[in-house]
Amino acid sequence: MNVLVIGGSGLIGGKTVLRLLNEADISKVVSMDVISPKPWLMKRYLGCGDKFAYFRGSVADLENIMDAVNIHDINRIINLAFILPGEVEADPRLSVKVNLLGMCNAFEAARLAGIRRVIYASSEGVYGPQDEYGDREVREDDVLHPGSAYALGKQMSEVLAAQYTERYGIRFTALRPATCFGHGGKNPREIKLFSELVSLPAAGKPFVIEDDGTDRYSLFTPDDIGEIITLILKTGAPRHDVYNVGSPSYSLRDVAGVVKKYIPDADIRFGEIPPPFDRGKTGIPWRISGERAKEEFGFTVKSLEESVGIHINDARMEAGYEPIQV
Repeated sequence: MNVLVIGGSGLIGGKTVLRLLNEADISKVVSMDVISPKPWLMKRYLGCGDKFAYFRGSVADLENIMDAVNIHDINRIINLAFILPGEVEADPRLSVKVNLLGMCNAFEAARLAGIRRVIYASSEGVYGPQDEYGDREVREDDVLHPGSAYALGKQMSEVLAAQYTERYGIRFTALRPATCFGHGGKNPREIKLFSELVSLPAAGKPFVIEDDGTDRYSLFTPDDIGEIITLILKTGAPRHDVYNVGSPSYSLRDVAGVVKKYIPDADIRFGEIPPPFDRGKTGIPWRISGERAKEEFGFTVKSLEESVGIHINDARMEAGYEPIQV
């Protein structure tokens, strides 16, 4: 199996590439992105020899994707390339090129190359705010309430995938991840905060914010995406087209408590600004059901303790420090 990971240098893509490289049934993993892999990850990739390849290209250019597919004899495509909220509003045209045209290009490349399996990133953003569902976990078969350009783009991707399946028989699997945190996460703000809360103390730096740290999110890590993608690739025919990826809800204070278990002298300080009073009426849900993926693949996201431990050592690796015991 030769796998193309589009967006392979991103926060999620980088660790997904690493997980796939460690899978014996996969012969080749090609990371395609407009930016090169992070040096601390590239060192680990190079240990896999010619099983890894980097291809510079943009998901917004169909010819780039086709070149990667043809040169490396690709038979599975994973599209993790997207412009995140915040950046969408800052550059609407670029977001359309990457999030909408880019997704269509990935699907069209599969059609042109005769590739029958595609996995792609949708988002929990398609559900809309938590108040739409009450005080319960949101499930894959719930009615969607996308409330942003980013979320609408993700919903459009799912509609497009259904059309390609109906017309061309390609099998698509969408992942609806919750809020990611991992070393290097920069945007939107919640990803940056959860990521820096671990990365900064891991490198001996303080983490200080004015928020009180009580706002809650369903979390996942890049390692979780790499794991579920590997499981889906090994499954002949997944029973569903869409799977949530998320944890029970956690706050920044919850994560800080775990960081201090590993790094007791971590300098972490919160302020007094509470979450918005209308938090449940806007944004994304913080209660996400992972039962579908658990029942079908035996998959659950890693525990908060394991996730934070991996994250700390990723940050320490880039900083040139010895890993901690986790």
